[in-house]
Amino acid sequence: MEWDDLKHFLAVARSGSLADAARSLKTSPATVGRRITALENKMGARLFRRNQTGYSLTENGEAIRIRAEEVEDAVLKVEREVLGRDLRPSGKVRVTTTDEIATHLVAPLLGEFRVQYPEIVLELVGDTRLANLGRREADIALRTARPVQNDLLIRHAGWWKCGLYAAESYAQAHNLKPDLATLSDLHIISWTEECSHFRGGPWLAEHARDAVVAFEANTMRIHYAACKAGMGLAILPSLSADKDPDLIRLLPPEKVLAMELFVLVHRDLTHTKRVRAVIEFLCDRIAKATR
Repeated sequence: MEWDDLKHFLAVARSGSLADAARSLKTSPATVGRRITALENKMGARLFRRNQTGYSLTENGEAIRIRAEEVEDAVLKVEREVLGRDLRPSGKVRVTTTDEIATHLVAPLLGEFRVQYPEIVLELVGDTRLANLGRREADIALRTARPVQNDLLIRHAGWWKCGLYAAESYAQAHNLKPDLATLSDLHIISWTEECSHFRGGPWLAEHARDAVVAFEANTMRIHYAACKAGMGLAILPSLSADKDPDLIRLLPPEKVLAMELFVLVHRDLTHTKRVRAVIEFLCDRIAKATR
């Protein structure tokens, strides 16, 4: 049995879907399906139940999954140790964070990074899902929540600050001034129900109970566009919104949302030159940009 077979098996076991597994493996669902069928034929046992909702493990599959994860841990440890001996700042580094942090904070720094490290290829992934650094889903993560895993190096990088904003046209129409005392009868832009726990969602639930929900969306980029269009008040990244001539800040981050930003990396990669270069760059530039 080859590690590549087990890698496809684990991807389907974790996602329950050929399409999702193919996306994570950067291949096609048909290829994943063929690999699973070939592995079952090789093992002489059915590893998955196929139904309309997706793929679920059989009893044999559960037994294989435990052993497959042990193999995965060993393979990934070897990969991290090899990477840890890399002394040249070149190659690809995968960085994961949320979409809004990637857009408003990291992306504006990329030009400077490219000039400083022309041989490093950054792969920036905006995703609300927390990538598993131990499984090499990413090399570096930038998060606002401090994890408790002992195998991660954690560094404070700066702050992610969000204030309450309105389009200048909306503010003038409703005679709104900075440091407004109440949101009663004003229109707000909020999160869709499944995303209500995202940035500023709990704050709006507490402070905007008497406001009118005018619009809901599942990304802060849509919130930003809707706010500029005059749909109502929105919690937006101060880093960009403070510089936007079409927006007026009604409440500062100190009264709305200010969270620590952490750069995370698996300890086995901390001596890899290209990974270390990205960490140092991000920590330095983010600290300056968000202080």
